[in-house]
Amino acid sequence: MQWSNQIWIKPIFKALVLFSPLILLIGFYRNISFLFVLGLVILFLYGATLLQFKSAAQDLKLDSTKQIYRLFPGDSDEFYIKLLHTGRWPSFRGELFLTHRDVISESNIDEIESSKGRIELKRPFAIYRKTAYTQTIPFTARKRGITRISNLLLQIHDPLQTSGQALALQELFPAEIIVYPRPLPVHKIEHLFHQGSGEAARPFALFENVSLPAGNRDYAYGDSFHKLHWKATARTGTLQTKVFEKTVVYHWTFVYTILPDHKDMKSSEQMENEISFLAYMCQFAAEKNIPFEVYINFKVPGPLGMYHVTTGSGPQHLSKVLEGLARIDRSNVTVKPNIMWTKMDRNFAGSVPFIILLGIIPNDTNTQFITNKWIKSGGKVFLVNQTGTEAYLMPYSSKEVVPC
Repeated sequence: MQWSNQIWIKPIFKALVLFSPLILLIGFYRNISFLFVLGLVILFLYGATLLQFKSAAQDLKLDSTKQIYRLFPGDSDEFYIKLLHTGRWPSFRGELFLTHRDVISESNIDEIESSKGRIELKRPFAIYRKTAYTQTIPFTARKRGITRISNLLLQIHDPLQTSGQALALQELFPAEIIVYPRPLPVHKIEHLFHQGSGEAARPFALFENVSLPAGNRDYAYGDSFHKLHWKATARTGTLQTKVFEKTVVYHWTFVYTILPDHKDMKSSEQMENEISFLAYMCQFAAEKNIPFEVYINFKVPGPLGMYHVTTGSGPQHLSKVLEGLARIDRSNVTVKPNIMWTKMDRNFAGSVPFIILLGIIPNDTNTQFITNKWIKSGGKVFLVNQTGTEAYLMPYSSKEVVPC
């Protein structure tokens, strides 16, 4: 059965039903036609009401077609609730109630915002024998998040309004609305894509792999001090600069670290900004056809024990990542950052990582050792530095780490 059934009768009608046998007997033995007919009418109405409510519980069916909506904040769409009347009762009338999270809002509908960020919605309905009734509800996405339609309830009244029935859906209504984070730009990320003095874009960023020396050359203005080749300089008598093999980065790795201690978590607004920055960078990589993966230190079922979207590219991969970002909640249980770093290091074995960090940067000894190991192996590590709603990309080595 789809519905749990609850019936209530108004006290005055309940009293009339209780006294109807007595009214019927008095009318019969005293030969008072009015009382006799009144007793019969009351019993008939009571029986018809019970029959109506029994029919409603058995004959009203809810269409269980799955509905999934994916939007960005500000986008609009509509979901529907479809009822089927499969019985013989002439009609059912009443109100339809449902609730959802405040990540969406309805248009031209009376809604009541309840506690804990939930909104209750009420709409009248009428359905006739052997027909279908569809209630279409337009909505607008307000903010990042996920919502399901819950607490679906039908309140049905008899024609005389002497009693009522509540049919509550026992199953989960098969509609889910996913609101992606609004992308916020991260400045200078385009510098990872453009190389050389020209403006020609390459599909993957090139950088020097310091673990693969290719010789030396004469010093040129602008060369970094740490690239000076002192032995070659002493041998030749002129300043020499180290030359390294160029390495192609085949994918980017985004790492978003959330504070593990919920008491010290950043404000909700700051966390939303960080998620929006990450959404922008993932979108940028997808548009440039750069494969990317994402690590976030909150627990999910699986062998890794934390959120990880493996390397991929294209619109479907981006959609999967954005959906994961939409599901992030401040109540998520987090994995300690140093544990995430250790697991990432295992996955990077034998490869040259290209990492972009976001959120807090742990400074414990183990994490620092692993990060330096990536850099020494020729990997590149960048971080997103943010001030309010502005953010820009910078090399990891040029910023002091933040204690966690």
